[in-house]
Amino acid sequence: MQVASLRWTLTPERVRETPDLQGVFTLWDGNECVYVAHTPSNLSLRDSLREHLALRDEGVIDASHFAWEITSVAKTREYDLLALNIERHGQLPRYNRSNSPLRPPKTPVTDLRARV
Repeated sequence: MQVASLRWTLTPERVRETPDLQGVFTLWDGNECVYVAHTPSNLSLRDSLREHLALRDEGVIDASHFAWEITSVAKTREYDLLALNIERHGQLPRYNRSNSPLRPPKTPVTDLRARV
């Protein structure tokens, strides 16, 4: 699964060299793509990768490399890359799955009427 850039070692120096623009990025653990994401509207590729570098350094995730792509349709491109991963490997990347530390925990639906 390719995005437009080469695969870079996930280091502070390489992250600093990443564009301060919107796009999609992938995280890799060796030769396995472990995460595909788009940048939120308030973060750039550089900011997003900085956050994931910190999570890696804290031991929350395992990632050795990253790749990125600048795009104005980041969310659509993310979905395309995830669909391609499912087509090729039969499942989502490790950290895109529901039990991932990168996915927010599911919270029960609260019926506000019960509080009245």
